[in-house]
Amino acid sequence: MTSLPDFPGAVGLSQLEAYPWPTADDEHGGSPHMHLTCTECYIVISGRGRLETLNHKGLTTTELRPGDVVWFTPGTIHRAINDENLHVIVVMQNSGLPEAGDAVMTFPPEYLSPQTYPAAASLLDADANPSHKRAQARRDLAITG
Repeated sequence: MTSLPDFPGAVGLSQLEAYPWPTADDEHGGSPHMHLTCTECYIVISGRGRLETLNHKGLTTTELRPGDVVWFTPGTIHRAINDENLHVIVVMQNSGLPEAGDAVMTFPPEYLSPQTYPAAASLLDADANPSHKRAQARRDLAITG
């Protein structure tokens, strides 16, 4: 039997479709980031891809196929790579916390101050609307970091 991590607090479920846009490192996928206090789980429902993680054990790449379930703990830098129409259900500890500051992007040092981080992390355009262009810029900045 597989041992599951401790999972206190409320649980959030969401669907993730990894970005299809090409990245600076010739991949397609999400923004490298980590969670300070939340454990996270990916349940692959369709497509295929990879999960890149970086933690005290080093860099690991895990293949993602339908039916795969992968867990990662707080402090693990991670990003989903979309190789072919990757769709994932995300199970997140402490529902709502990631959107309230638990998720930290891997930006270069000059964007990590309280003055520069909020603008770099924002997905809103000049009219305060969510923007694919801003999501792509944020993702690329996190890859650079």
